[in-house]
Amino acid sequence: MIKSKLATLLFLYTALISNAKTENTINSLESFLQGLNSLEVDFTQILMNENGRELERASGVLYLKKPGKFYWNYQHPYSQKIITNGKILWIFDEDLEQVTIKNIDNSISKTPAGIILADDSIQEHFVQTSLGVIENFDWIELTPRYIEAQYDYIKIGFNKNKLGMMIIADNLGQTTRIDFSSVQKNTALSASFFNFDIPKNIDIFDERK
Repeated sequence: MIKSKLATLLFLYTALISNAKTENTINSLESFLQGLNSLEVDFTQILMNENGRELERASGVLYLKKPGKFYWNYQHPYSQKIITNGKILWIFDEDLEQVTIKNIDNSISKTPAGIILADDSIQEHFVQTSLGVIENFDWIELTPRYIEAQYDYIKIGFNKNKLGMMIIADNLGQTTRIDFSSVQKNTALSASFFNFDIPKNIDIFDERK
């Protein structure tokens, strides 16, 4: 199911730096991350198959807060929320009236909300290659160091030190492109914003152990 695939990809968001070749690219990344405590950004996400055919397009707003909190709010063409307070992950599908609950473990540090929620451990998990400036974006490519990773690479584009685009290629040949806009750094987001109050009369799938 494509919506489930999107949720899986969005849970996989994190990367950072090593083996850089272009100083400008590092400066763009470091400039963006410097002093970053929280983020609010609109996004449009496109999922494509191995032939480049569009499978699904979705849009919404993303909120992040250090340490380890994010809130992906899909608004179109369906309503779905993916929320974590750093310990528990909730995936709430309003159309199906169901919520899935998972524990967060250390594996999130090996994934693609870690570029933004990056910590010192991320350098252990990725190798960075500069791709230079392409169509006004400073691009870096991040490849996982571990063969068990669920994706082949992550590409991140910065426009004048602002987060502009992310491209994720998974190991099934599918590609997810995320365009970011209206980027707001260090907005006031309370920790309670990243806790999910489960509505009444919905199905609950609790996968915590």
